[in-house]
Amino acid sequence: MEEKTIKELQEYVNAFVNDREWQTPAGDILIHIVEELGEVARNVLRIKNYGGQHTNDKENNMDEELADLLYLILKMSNACDVNLGKAFTSKMEKNAKRFPVKE
Repeated sequence: MEEKTIKELQEYVNAFVNDREWQTPAGDILIHIVEELGEVARNVLRIKNYGGQHTNDKENNMDEELADLLYLILKMSNACDVNLGKAFTSKMEKNAKRFPVKE
């Protein structure tokens, strides 16, 4: 599969979920997001060698964990009828005004 825009990703996830009849309430998606975020956190701790030598025995699969998290964020945005690309652009414009580059 080639790279997609955020809008295309939202459409892809929507079709994926609908084809499998995996529609779930936003609250359930949120719980799954928190679970996946925990897996990302464990990867970060492993990368930082938090906890000592015993943490090095597991492989780092950060790419898969972040992809899982993105999937769930896209699923949540669809469940909440949010155009994520538009919302992100708008939020970053606000952030740019709120936090201007120091000269």
